[in-house]
Amino acid sequence: MGLPKPLALPKETFYVDKTGLPFYDAARLIGVAHLFFGTASAEVEDKGSHWEVRGPSVTRDYRQIEWVIEEGKEKAHDFSQKHEQIQTALKYVLNNKTNDFRGLPESKGGYPALKEFDAGLQYGPRGIDPLKDPVVVSSQGTKPEKQEKRYRLSAHDLVAASLGFSFSARASSGEQRSYILPVFREKFVLSGTLTYLRNFNHSAGGFVSEVLAALSVLIDLVGTKLPVSDFVYTRIFGRNVFSSSGYLGLERLCTYWWRRVVEESNSDALRLLKEFRLFLAKTASRTTHNQVQDLARWVADFVANPNVDALVKIQQLKARIMAASQGQRIQGGYQALQLLNRSQNLREVKEMMAMQLPEVPCQVSEALAKALRFDEKGWMNQFTRLENAGTFSQFIQQVEHIISRGYYREQQESGQNPDIRQALTRARNIAEDLRKIESQLRDDRSFRAWKAIFLLDVLSRARFRKESAPESEEASASEEASESKTEEG
Repeated sequence: MGLPKPLALPKETFYVDKTGLPFYDAARLIGVAHLFFGTASAEVEDKGSHWEVRGPSVTRDYRQIEWVIEEGKEKAHDFSQKHEQIQTALKYVLNNKTNDFRGLPESKGGYPALKEFDAGLQYGPRGIDPLKDPVVVSSQGTKPEKQEKRYRLSAHDLVAASLGFSFSARASSGEQRSYILPVFREKFVLSGTLTYLRNFNHSAGGFVSEVLAALSVLIDLVGTKLPVSDFVYTRIFGRNVFSSSGYLGLERLCTYWWRRVVEESNSDALRLLKEFRLFLAKTASRTTHNQVQDLARWVADFVANPNVDALVKIQQLKARIMAASQGQRIQGGYQALQLLNRSQNLREVKEMMAMQLPEVPCQVSEALAKALRFDEKGWMNQFTRLENAGTFSQFIQQVEHIISRGYYREQQESGQNPDIRQALTRARNIAEDLRKIESQLRDDRSFRAWKAIFLLDVLSRARFRKESAPESEEASASEEASESKTEEG
């Protein structure tokens, strides 16, 4: 008896044209894949002017798709208002299948385009090159005149866009709300349902909430190994005061995530991204201290585009929040203390920046942290001198000065006869590790980046005396520490 013949399932191919409206196109692509293949595998290939979506022919039932549309109804006002129209269109589409999704707005008939699908459907694209300017459309300033009759969708495109929109992550801050979707590159397989958190808010601003949302989506997609290249968004401000859509410009984050987390399965890289996400999520409240909100903005800026200026600001703000926390308890101060509080995370920050920087000499940072005496007031004055050092030679001099003073004070406190020469010699010997790497930090950009990482490493070694705290604050700190450990796991 021969082997049984393999079961050959009939396959279908669908064509999704590109309209040039980024969020709308991304929503339609995801929508078509889910509409016709659901939890089956949909092979998607970018053909330039359109996508091809292929997979096994399966029978899709209205109830299998209804729960997705229900989620879209919950997150957007217009979507909720047009919910019955979308349900009617869905039943029609399932009974009248087409393989070609043109995606071009119809001049008459059809269904009104929802403003949440893409700002370009309200006002039309500006006609700019999205590779040069990530904002494809904006009605801020002089508001373009609406052309309601021009933007009406066919039933098939309304349903596809509705399904894709339902998979978007909603990010809000104040009166701004944004919807973002991942953009996949070249050729990929969309197997099953996209599963990730889809609701985010941050009081520090709309961009912070968008970065938090994108970062969370990437972390949640690690196991699916989908090649995300960027994120598209559509924003609505206030009561439709103005809108915009385009690309978030997170290519560097996506590249780092794909290379270090997905392909290399690097646990330190994943831990770093989770730490950024946890910090942003824990500082989202309106009651968060202003300095901590500023820190959240710079963290979002660094995550979106790892750069020296953002890293320096993160280091400076963390130091000042630590100093302020000694005199008063500030909302979000605990989260700031936990941010980049491990040497392995700081090593991964260098990898994220893609800069060839020397390692931080642990012996030097330990000695400097001990000499600064973080549990006593006044350490910030000495720390500021380190921050203000304009050259590496000046920086080494300040390090030697602080460490020598620390040794001299130790001699006094231990009852020895203080010997300034001995203290200076010990400090000079410790700083010798810095002189060995001086030649690698000649240019200003490398020096500033390395100095910020070094000072963050010193801050991570700070130890404070425990003071009595109200039970509620102690419980909060314990809860946050527990959640942090859960995130690392």
